[in-house]
Amino acid sequence: MPPMRVGRAAAWLRWIVVLALLAALGLGAAAVAMRWLRPAVVVSQAVWGPVVQAFYATGTLQPLREYPVKSNVEGVLTEVLVDKGDTVRKGQKLATVYVGDLEFRYRQAEADLQLRKALADFKASPVLREIDDRLRAVNEELANAQRELKRVREQVERGAATAAELEARQDQVIRLTGQADALRAQRATRELDLKKDLEVSQAALQIAKWNLDQQTITSPIDGTVLDRPLSVGTRLAVNAPIMTVADVSPDKLVMRSDVDEEDKTGVSIGQTVRMTLYAFGDRAEPFVGKVLRIYPKADPTRRTFEVDVAVENPPAGFAAGMTGELVFILQSKDRALVIPSQAVQSSGVWTVRGGRLAKVDAKIGLRSIERAEVLSGLKEGDPVVISPIGSAKEDQPVRTTWMDPVAAAGLNKPKTDSSGFKGFQ
Repeated sequence: MPPMRVGRAAAWLRWIVVLALLAALGLGAAAVAMRWLRPAVVVSQAVWGPVVQAFYATGTLQPLREYPVKSNVEGVLTEVLVDKGDTVRKGQKLATVYVGDLEFRYRQAEADLQLRKALADFKASPVLREIDDRLRAVNEELANAQRELKRVREQVERGAATAAELEARQDQVIRLTGQADALRAQRATRELDLKKDLEVSQAALQIAKWNLDQQTITSPIDGTVLDRPLSVGTRLAVNAPIMTVADVSPDKLVMRSDVDEEDKTGVSIGQTVRMTLYAFGDRAEPFVGKVLRIYPKADPTRRTFEVDVAVENPPAGFAAGMTGELVFILQSKDRALVIPSQAVQSSGVWTVRGGRLAKVDAKIGLRSIERAEVLSGLKEGDPVVISPIGSAKEDQPVRTTWMDPVAAAGLNKPKTDSSGFKGFQ
């Protein structure tokens, strides 16, 4: 073949090779572009595991009841015998609030009682003795008048005295008898008055003693002083708080939780609650408790209801003020086919088949924040889309990113907020 034709053939061959390479590169670039231009979705899968339908709340360990210790009187705090954290017994003296005239009033009432006792002594009372002396004198006069009446009556029978003299002696006996009766009635009335005065005086002394005792502040229960008492020298009004006492034994503490109003209807007495406390972060199993009390009125600002949960078998390390998270169990199954709860979207449950989106006719059972039970429509190992579908349509090509089911469910745990809530572990 002539050299010229060989050169032309070689040139054409080079162009063909270049064009083929360019076409291959274009097809490859188009394939890559098509792949990366597809919407990306995150998929997990249906697995067997436990499912719990529940709602979450935060809580704080608190005494079932706190007892404010207040001043009973208006006065000056002159003595404080305990401090924050001290253990106290019921009836133990905690402080003294001094009122200047209470001691004087007590001594005055005490002296008045002694006087009333002396006056009410029916054998030695000077008041009754005066009446008795007067009665004795009247009785003596009456005895003399009766003897004189007898003598004059005998003289009248002998004609030695007149009827007028007899009548005068009779009038004198009647008058003296009336005086004696009046004095006896007066004595009986005076006895009643003295007895009444004695009882009033005794009551006054009891009141004065009670008022005096109000200066002494005692503990209402066996417990612990929760806060630092007021300083000595503080002037207090009646009912002014001095300190707070409560029983903070671990077995006397409750987990007091604030339950949102939309969850309140799901709470019942005796309901099982699982709890984690931040102070026991290394504990493998959650604490278990039962709903003890549901308070009927919502907080007007936060729109939450207080619920007390009694913790079963609390450890010695429990202390008032510890915080944690609670899961109020509504229903639970130890084994069910479950998917991450975010796979249940408003438009349903989606899967990926052959690189394309497909909607699943799945029936959902129990559902918690983390997982949802699948009653039908999926089988173990089936992929489910856990990222938002958005405007994607069925049969649309997508590219996928895999996420482990446990990790996917963990994404749904409540996140830490300003209250310190970190989610149930």
